[in-house]
Amino acid sequence: MRVFIFGIGGTGSRVLRSLTMLLASGVKLNGDNLTVVPIIIDTDAQNGDTGRTRDALRSYYTIRRTFVNKNTNSKSDSFFNTQIRSFNRLDSKAETDSADLDVQFNFQNQDNSFADFINHKGLNQSNKDLIELLYNDSPYDHPELYLNLIKGFKGNPNIGSVVFNDLMFSQQFINLESSFTSNDRIFIISSIFGGTGSAGFPTLVKLVRTSTNNNLAQSKIGAITVMPYFNVESDDKSAINSAIFDTKTKAALSFYASDSHINSINALYYIADNNQSGSLPNIDGGREQVNNSHLIELISSTAIIDFINKKDTDLETTQCFEFGAEHNGLPFTISHFSQSTKEKYIFPLVRFAFAAKIATDFIPTLKKQAFYGPKELNISGSLGIPNEYNKLLDFFNEFKKWSAEEMNNINNGRIFNSFDFNPLHDNLNSIVHGKVIPTTFTNQGIQKETIRGISVSALFTKISISEPVGISVPERYFSTLFKTSEKCLQGFGQLP
Repeated sequence: MRVFIFGIGGTGSRVLRSLTMLLASGVKLNGDNLTVVPIIIDTDAQNGDTGRTRDALRSYYTIRRTFVNKNTNSKSDSFFNTQIRSFNRLDSKAETDSADLDVQFNFQNQDNSFADFINHKGLNQSNKDLIELLYNDSPYDHPELYLNLIKGFKGNPNIGSVVFNDLMFSQQFINLESSFTSNDRIFIISSIFGGTGSAGFPTLVKLVRTSTNNNLAQSKIGAITVMPYFNVESDDKSAINSAIFDTKTKAALSFYASDSHINSINALYYIADNNQSGSLPNIDGGREQVNNSHLIELISSTAIIDFINKKDTDLETTQCFEFGAEHNGLPFTISHFSQSTKEKYIFPLVRFAFAAKIATDFIPTLKKQAFYGPKELNISGSLGIPNEYNKLLDFFNEFKKWSAEEMNNINNGRIFNSFDFNPLHDNLNSIVHGKVIPTTFTNQGIQKETIRGISVSALFTKISISEPVGISVPERYFSTLFKTSEKCLQGFGQLP
């Protein structure tokens, strides 16, 4: 089964970034031979959030290709256990393709005005009058008709819906139509309070449902509609105004309620956060638009996994879902999640947090031990893959940065206290906020010395059926890191 995941606009990219972290942590997905095909659609091709997500997905692809055994699948006990594939190489059987992962549709780089896009000058006078009636052409007050599209639609879904209709002519969408099978699924991520997501979402659903490929037209579709969860600073020079986010949301929801294509979606997820303390800088796109990660984006990514794990029989009728938590906390902590959420998503993230700390802070000082010894996994020598190994460390550091952003987003809404990666700590005793492993004179918890013993034991543990004989040195390194982190998780006990 292949799941094509479309991230539309800035919110779509940011949710995909959180999904990448969940997949890297080893969250398990159902489905035989499951492959995730991530796709970013945004006319703002240089958007900073888009670039950061694209880089994370490409790193995931490289790391899995190098460190993860080819027999590993989304049900396996492993980091990076889910296969991802480029939408432009769907016919390739080899996961070891050396090319970079391609995740962006070439539906971008519209470096012209909306008037140019619709050939306003070439219209007859009657049509010009109609267009000028529908779209603001004033030289003041951010005229819609002359909006440059290079940074997206800047909160104007009435423009985006027109531009997005051209998506059907893109080569990537044509390729999707020709290769889509009855076993494949679609998931769409979009916001509803801006321009790109709220315009792209219904247009994409319409294109899917009216496809000439019957497999695509009748496919199981899941989607998450992200409602307002942050504010932006007021700026008269900007076309983006968060004071009307709620108004736009209500208008979009009203349209969705009566749209037959939207009502044909099999699983529709809703999420929002009315705790919007502070305001983000009012940046209308481009490389400068890089928002800190947010709890809402992490929760949104769990909707994708929930959809993937549903059976076809669970998706025979249209269903709507909201996210449930034990408490509405400020700040929000791990303890506020339900037990089910902890087991499915938070436990893997904690295990991955252990691995990130061990790989970046502990292993470099454990020379001549499990990860460095001449007969074991000598990263600096016999591993022989310095570029890929550095990319792995960079990904772990990106994970730590992603976690820290959620705890330092006081101007981005609700704070999520998750992990503390203090580089001065030579232990894992307080890495999870809200849970400190108590220590005594005889029991110092999970110290670096503990990691040394665990890793040596994990390295020389008899290879199980799930770990094939003859795996490469990088694969054995990664397996040892996973087993070491799993052992630490078992010693950690219950989450807060």
